[in-house]
Formats: sequence, structure tokens, C-alpha cells
Amino acid sequence: MPEPSVPIACTLSPDQADARLAEFHALFAGHLVRLERPAPTRLRLVLAEEAGERAVRDLLAREQQCCAFLEVTVRTGGGELLADLEVPEEAAPGLDGMAGIAWWAAPAAAR
Repeated sequence: MPEPSVPIACTLSPDQADARLAEFHALFAGHLVRLERPAPTRLRLVLAEEAGERAVRDLLAREQQCCAFLEVTVRTGGGELLADLEVPEEAAPGLDGMAGIAWWAAPAAAR
């Protein structure tokens, strides 16, 4: 991934961040099939198709608005939604946080 042209910072207020966190928690608790970490700067969320492609795209697009350094790709395959998140190296700790949220919120079978 090339060097970011935007600061590594989230622009959400604390209240907005809490609401966003709740949205991610609900998504992961209800639909995370598995979590993959192919590289420190990449995270793949494999979600059940029932999560709804439009809803997943919307949530991740809103996340990109507040974290402009985040690159997201969503695609379908084999009855699942694959959401790939990639960040610059200096933002890898933030991706660690997202992976941790997903891991703790997910059903045990997805861990």
C-alpha cells in the first residue's frame, strides 16, 4: 500500500465512535463466519450473506469517511461476503483493534 496522503486519524466524536462500535459489534455477533489476517496491514472479514451486501458496504463506506486512510473492498463469493480492509503500516494497530472487536463479538464457531 502506498504512503497515505491523509493523516492516520479518525474524525468521529466519542459519541459517534460508540455508536459505530455498536454497529460493528452487531454485525460481527450476528454474521461473522471467520476472520483472516493475511498480513499485519490486511484484515479479511468473512461474513454470512445474510448480513446484506448493501448494509455491509454502507457501514464500511461510513468507516472510510472517518478513517480516510482505510481501503475497503467488498465482494461476494460462495454464499459469503468478503470484506477486505487494508491500512498503511502505521495504522496496523487500528486494524488490530478491529480484529479484536470482531473476535470478541463473534460467535465461538467463527473464532
